[in-house]
Amino acid sequence: MLDQAAKYLVGNPCLVRVILFDKSRHNNWSVSWHQDKTIALSNKVELEGWRGWSKKEGIYHVQPPLAVLNNMVTFRLHIDPATKDNGCLRVIPGSHQHGLLQSEQINQYVLENDYLECEMNSGSVLVMRPHLIHSSAKGSYHQSSLNSRRVIHVEYSSYQLPRGISWA
Repeated sequence: MLDQAAKYLVGNPCLVRVILFDKSRHNNWSVSWHQDKTIALSNKVELEGWRGWSKKEGIYHVQPPLAVLNNMVTFRLHIDPATKDNGCLRVIPGSHQHGLLQSEQINQYVLENDYLECEMNSGSVLVMRPHLIHSSAKGSYHQSSLNSRRVIHVEYSSYQLPRGISWA
């Protein structure tokens, strides 16, 4: 995957975060339209243009300048099929090219643009920029459908972080 990440990034990519999403009948949620705007870092350093510092489960998170997000790519590896019934990802293609938007701007963008439902087979990989506008519906699991929707979310970056901080 590192070689694949290099095709989307300028410079040497490195793995910066991995998340497992496990949506099922008993662990089911929806996610409203949004952009992934924060990154996870080793420590907090006050820098111009880096804002909204928080600490979640011992890890610092911050919204970096757009240049950082433009030098990131996300691979979503589908362990299970992703379908409309189990809450597959929905995306608005090209929306990351409009920079970082506020909630009201995202809501307006969603009203004015078409989205795709990303139905995927097991073993498929979806590649996206973190700040692509995306969402997912709650799964509508039927009595006969016990399928999980497990996805490994892998983020790479080639951005050279300022001195004193590193990826968490």
